[in-house]
Amino acid sequence: MSAVQALKKFRLHELKGLHGHISRFGPLSATESSSGVPLPNPFLPHKNPQTGRWAPPKYSLRRQAELIKKAKASNNLEILPPGPKMSAPAATVLSKRLDATVGSSQKLAVLDEALAFPVDWVGNPSHKSTDGSDLGARLYAGKKRMFKGHKWERVRERREAHHSMLLKDMDKRVRRYKKQHLKKRPNPLKVSRKTSTKLPF
Repeated sequence: MSAVQALKKFRLHELKGLHGHISRFGPLSATESSSGVPLPNPFLPHKNPQTGRWAPPKYSLRRQAELIKKAKASNNLEILPPGPKMSAPAATVLSKRLDATVGSSQKLAVLDEALAFPVDWVGNPSHKSTDGSDLGARLYAGKKRMFKGHKWERVRERREAHHSMLLKDMDKRVRRYKKQHLKKRPNPLKVSRKTSTKLPF
């Protein structure tokens, strides 16, 4: 299946499922621009107003990524709704870049009128701003210590501080040790004490 045919199938599938979505989740909310046909965003979860439960998106993240790749290949990013994989401003910028690089004459034509009419997708993804997203390093952004490291690396600073504390008065400790053991050392000039040879039994 080509990229344009996959996008055509996606658009027709969403048109056919509009009545079922309204019967299940109620009428769609009003959009800012009423120039196109309002359709629910299949890339986002929807809340049931009667039960209060959230239904997962119709398309998984893997299928969303596949559709985005096909839309980029056919230069038809404006057909897809905004989602977690691509926001609406990003789709507009990418479509303009593709138009400038590929050119309007080389752009793949839409095979059917099912993709020609404008659509107002109801629902926009909420993108959370995370630390380090602008630098491309979100994994270690905002962390005091990047890696756990080995045990000897984690306790090295504490051990060095303990060693430096002991070495400050090491001379006094050595002299005190020698004096203490000098008293316990036997004197070779002193007469040894008589030991009893009697057995205790």
